[in-house]
Amino acid sequence: MMCTLKKNWDKKDTLDFWEKNEADYAGDISAPEILKMSKRYIGNKVLDIGAGSGALINLIPNSIGLDIAPKQPDIIKGDITNIPFEDQSFDTIFATEILEHLDNNTLNKGITEINRILKKGGHLIVTVPYNENLSQNTVSCPDCGTKFHRWGHLQIFDENNITQLLKDDFKVIKIKKLPIGFNANYKVLKHFRWIIERFGFLKDQNLFLVAKK
Repeated sequence: MMCTLKKNWDKKDTLDFWEKNEADYAGDISAPEILKMSKRYIGNKVLDIGAGSGALINLIPNSIGLDIAPKQPDIIKGDITNIPFEDQSFDTIFATEILEHLDNNTLNKGITEINRILKKGGHLIVTVPYNENLSQNTVSCPDCGTKFHRWGHLQIFDENNITQLLKDDFKVIKIKKLPIGFNANYKVLKHFRWIIERFGFLKDQNLFLVAKK
C-alpha cells in the first residue's frame, strides 16, 4: 500500500482542483524532455493519460489525450478508473505526473485499467515526484482549516514502491532519477545544470520509469 497524506481528498476534490487550476501542468513543462527519453518505446498507437493542455500529444503524431478536466477540445474527457477504450488498444501509454494525485483505491484501479488497454509487449511510461515529503507542501484552508497538499499530491514514490505497484502486470525495464524540466523552454538553465545539481537545486526531483507489459 502506498503512503498517503491523511486528508479525505476524493475524486471530486481532484476534479475541482484541475478545473480551477489555470497554471501549467507539471507534465506540460517537461514534455519535450520526456519525449526525448521515450522515443525508442513509442509505438503506433499512443495514449497520454492526464494530457493536460496537450503538450505531449502535440509532439507525437496520431496520439490521443485523455484528461479528467480537458483544456483542449481534442482531448477526451475521461477517468483513469474507467478508460473509454477497448482492451489492448494502445502500444504506448504515458502517465506523467499523474499517479501521485490518486488515492490508493483509484491508483490500483487505474493500473488495472492501463493494463487492460495496453497491448501485450506494449510500454507504460511514467513520471512521478521522487520521495516527496508531503508534509512540507501541506497548506491549510483559511476558511475551514482543512489541511491538504498544495498540488493535490497523495502518494510518495521511490524506486521500490513504484516497482512493487507494477510488478503483477508489468516488468520495469528502465527507472531513473532526474530533475525534470531541462528542455527547450529552459535553455539558459542548461548552461548552469552542473551548478544546480552540485548544490542540490532540482536534483532527483522525479522518477522516470518505463515498464513493459
